[in-house]
Amino acid sequence: MTKILIKIDNDIAQDRPTSELLRFLAEFYDSRNLISTANRLGKGSATCFRLLAQAREIFEDPLFVKSGRAMMPTPKMDSLIGEIQSILMRIDRLPSPKVFSPKNLTQDFRIGCIDNAALRFIVPSLANLFDQAPNIRLSIISLHEHFQWALEKGNIDIVIYAPPNLKLRELGKKFHYETLYNTDHLYVVRNTHPLAVKLREGKQLKRSDLKNYRFIAVKYGYSEGKITTDSSGFEEGSNIAIDTPYLLTVPHMLTQCDLIGRLPESSVRELIGNLPLTILPKNLVADPAWTPVFLWHDRTHFDPAHQWFRSVLLRSLEEKRAKKRRNRKNSEEDEVGRTQ
Repeated sequence: MTKILIKIDNDIAQDRPTSELLRFLAEFYDSRNLISTANRLGKGSATCFRLLAQAREIFEDPLFVKSGRAMMPTPKMDSLIGEIQSILMRIDRLPSPKVFSPKNLTQDFRIGCIDNAALRFIVPSLANLFDQAPNIRLSIISLHEHFQWALEKGNIDIVIYAPPNLKLRELGKKFHYETLYNTDHLYVVRNTHPLAVKLREGKQLKRSDLKNYRFIAVKYGYSEGKITTDSSGFEEGSNIAIDTPYLLTVPHMLTQCDLIGRLPESSVRELIGNLPLTILPKNLVADPAWTPVFLWHDRTHFDPAHQWFRSVLLRSLEEKRAKKRRNRKNSEEDEVGRTQ
C-alpha cells in the first residue's frame, strides 16, 4: 500500500494532496465517471478536471485512463485507493467543532479585583452577561500580590485593576492584557479637616502641607508581612494610619477623622456621594496617571467562553463610557442654552 502525506498548509508541502483532492479521487474511483463524480460532490466539471490534473501531477501518473465510456484506474491508482480511503475514514471520525453558544454556558468565571473594580467594571456588564448566558456564575476574588501565579494555576481567570507598579512587558509572552483608560488620583479629606478649611479660606495648598497628616492606604495583599499599597510618596511607613483592601470604605472612614485618602478621579464623585468630604486640588498628587488593565493567562486566551466573557466586559465598559460622554455633552448644551 502506498503511503500518502496530506497537505496541511497553503505555504508548505505544495506536492501533497488536500483532503478535498483525496475525497475526489475516492469518489472518482467508485463511479469511474467524471460527470457523475462532479454531481455527487456538488462540484462543477471544471473543478473536477482541475483536481484530476492536480492529482496526476502530484502522483506522477495518469491515475485514470479512458476505456469506452468509463475512466479506469491505473495500477498506481489501485495501489493508492486503500490508503486514501483509510485517511478519509480517520478524517470523518474526527469530532466536529462545537458551535459556541453563551446560552449553554454553566461556567464559573473567577475575577480577581478590588471592590471598586467590581463596581466600575463588573456591575455595568451584569445585564449583558446574564442576558446572553443566564446560567453562568461569577466569583469575585480579592486581588493579592501573587495574582500572576493564580492566573497561571487557574485559581482566577482574569485580573482587573492590577496594581499600579505592575510592569506589563515583564510578565512574559504567556500573559495577555487589555489596557483601559488613564485615570489620575485625587486627595480627599472631610470638610472640617484643616486642609479643607484652609482651602475654603482661599489659601493655596502646597504638597509640603500634606506631611503634617496621616493617610488611609488601599492594599493589595501582603508581601512578607509588609503591605503592598497602591500609594507612594507621603503614603508610606508611619504616615499610614489605616490600611484596607476595600477602597469603597475609604470615603466613610474619612468622615470620622482628620486623615487623607486617595481616590481615582474617574469615580471620586460617585464614591463620595453626599458625604461631607472635600476634594483637594489635583496638583497635590505627584504620581503619574494610573492605567487599569484586564489581565489574563495563555491558559484561557483561546478558549471561546473566556473570549466571549472578556468581550462582554470590554463592550459594556465602552457602552457605559459612551453614555457618560453623551450625558456630559447634553448637560453642556443645556448649560449653554440657559446662558443665552
